Amino acid sequence: MPFTKACLLPLLLFFTGPHNVRDMEPSNITFQVPNEPNMLFYLQRTPNENTVIYAVRPAPLKEPIDIYWKRYQFDGRREELNYIQRTFAYGMKVKDKGDRLEMRSVAYDKIPISVYKHANGQLQDKAFIVVNDHAIILRRIFIAINGGTFWFPNVEYVEFSGIDPRTNFPVVERFVQ
Repeated sequence: MPFTKACLLPLLLFFTGPHNVRDMEPSNITFQVPNEPNMLFYLQRTPNENTVIYAVRPAPLKEPIDIYWKRYQFDGRREELNYIQRTFAYGMKVKDKGDRLEMRSVAYDKIPISVYKHANGQLQDKAFIVVNDHAIILRRIFIAINGGTFWFPNVEYVEFSGIDPRTNFPVVERFVQ
């Protein structure tokens, strides 16, 4: 990976030396919870309440996953990711694995996110992830940032929230720097 790309990855700093902490309380920071059509999960971070939405395209053309901003700071309008955001921070690399799609973050590709297909080949509206050896139906990723710069944010923790597919109970898994 070229040095310039490493500089642009806001999550890279967080994941270079994470410790994992289980059974912690979810972040007490509350933002609006989006309710978008075909939404798989969403990503929020502390600088502001703008939210990145990851959704299944109803009729996939080239890309089966639709990734865009919900700009709550600006009347909640939809806005496409720009090139830098899509390529280095919030975009996904997507591979068709037959019975599912495998998504990997362009910022950190070590944790795959799976979206399974129905028998007719249509994508389900659930994203599955394994964090700290715990399977989760992913609903939210939250990134707590405390200072730093645009290129090098100080990421305190990343939190994955969703539902345990075996018990149907809410679950939160957190990585702490």
